[in-house]
Amino acid sequence: MKRFFTALLLLACLSPWAHAAASLSTLTVRLNETVYARFEVSAKKIKLVNLSKEPDPGAQVVFSFQKDPDPKKTAHLLKVENRFSSDLVYQAEMRSVTLKQQFRAPVTPVVAGKVAYENFPTQVEEISAFDFKLAK
Repeated sequence: MKRFFTALLLLACLSPWAHAAASLSTLTVRLNETVYARFEVSAKKIKLVNLSKEPDPGAQVVFSFQKDPDPKKTAHLLKVENRFSSDLVYQAEMRSVTLKQQFRAPVTPVVAGKVAYENFPTQVEEISAFDFKLAK
């Protein structure tokens, strides 16, 4: 019984670190925010290793989610800058926290060294990107 409680205590202490490591598979960018992402690359497989809201010149991908600058348009604009030498493919989910809704979003692959723009409705308050891959 003593071993059981010791194991339970050890599991309770280590589980927050396990959750933190698992949460680095998803990048979430909120409205009026820019997120800089660093990846670990190994033979066309990439793994998200670091996220920063501070400008990072070494980041391979930059996500920026802003209101559209054109006052005639009522949309939000996701800007994805790909600094890899290969095309970037990822999955995305758009969320509205106030409406408590989330949907998968169709996204366009980002060409190597280029910038991609995606339009989203004004109800979307945050975008989560995951399942990052480099195209062949």
